[in-house]
Amino acid sequence: MGRAAALAACVALAVATGCDGSEPAAGERTMIDWDLSRSHTIDDVEWPKPDLSAVEISPVGTVKIRLPEGKSFASDGDVVHDLTLDRRDRVVRGLQIDSHPRSAEEAHKLAVRWADEWGLSREPLDRWRDGETKTPVITSSRREERIGTNGPLPTVEIRNSFVDERPALVSLEFFWPD
Repeated sequence: MGRAAALAACVALAVATGCDGSEPAAGERTMIDWDLSRSHTIDDVEWPKPDLSAVEISPVGTVKIRLPEGKSFASDGDVVHDLTLDRRDRVVRGLQIDSHPRSAEEAHKLAVRWADEWGLSREPLDRWRDGETKTPVITSSRREERIGTNGPLPTVEIRNSFVDERPALVSLEFFWPD
């Protein structure tokens, strides 16, 4: 199973299981501050539901994630809608950061920004903007382009949001291969 397919399956599992089964209090947003620069275990992300192998965290307030080689991701709930994590045993294998639904133009702009920040090609994203390819569209790194020796592989994807007036959303994914 490909990396994108595995992460999609985990997202479906997270949604189907209701994640942690509880709703945040009105106006309450989760603050994320994780250091994944040396390890990527369930302890590093304060795994919210030990009996599930995939979880979604939503709504999000602020997000700060430190990765190897001094790289990091930071954003807020105005951009980020949710985060989805999947694990194998005690090791986090995938982290997906999803934007809020947005217009095609806004989705392209955000996807290009994230692709630039993570050293990914914008060419597939531009082909999508120009109508040469359909959604979903992905730009990703090669296995040898991991962030650090044992760090993740970044990917940026534009997907359908299924919201008519804001038809696209952007995902930034980090995958730790075996």
